[in-house]
Amino acid sequence: MASPPVLLVVFLILLHQNLFYSADTSSIVEQTCKQVVSKGIDFNFCVETLRKNPKSSTAGTRGLAVIATQQSKLEFVQVLIAVKKLQHGHLAAPDKEALSVCAEVYEDGIDALLWAIKFIKAGSESDALTYLSAALTYVTTCDDAFDEIGHKSPVAEISQDALDYSRLALAITSLL
Repeated sequence: MASPPVLLVVFLILLHQNLFYSADTSSIVEQTCKQVVSKGIDFNFCVETLRKNPKSSTAGTRGLAVIATQQSKLEFVQVLIAVKKLQHGHLAAPDKEALSVCAEVYEDGIDALLWAIKFIKAGSESDALTYLSAALTYVTTCDDAFDEIGHKSPVAEISQDALDYSRLALAITSLL
């Protein structure tokens, strides 16, 4: 069995390495989030979003772009679920038509985000940015469908979340 001083030295070395590793990995997220603040992204929102995924602590910028885009896709799915539930309710024809537009564009948005993830991973940033920009347009298209009939979108709040996450994904991907 090793003597106590040897064990203490080994423990201190491991503790030292772990502290530096933790500081480095947390700074990856923070450094990236500092860079996207200039693109209109809230720093705390960025950090909280990325840290939801445990892989963010070891990811580079490309990995963080994937993580943000995956989160955006999850938000799109949540909006689509809400839209489909609302479509089964008793609504006036104009509201049903607007919800139909929303369902279509959010389905397209999910597809666009899946393509964006593939292009980010493949290193094709310009294609990824095109698909991420399309996703942003889909969110506003849903909102516009309700604006045209003079109603507030019943999914406005969660649509805003989808928009915020998509903007984050676009901003991080633009750093690549």
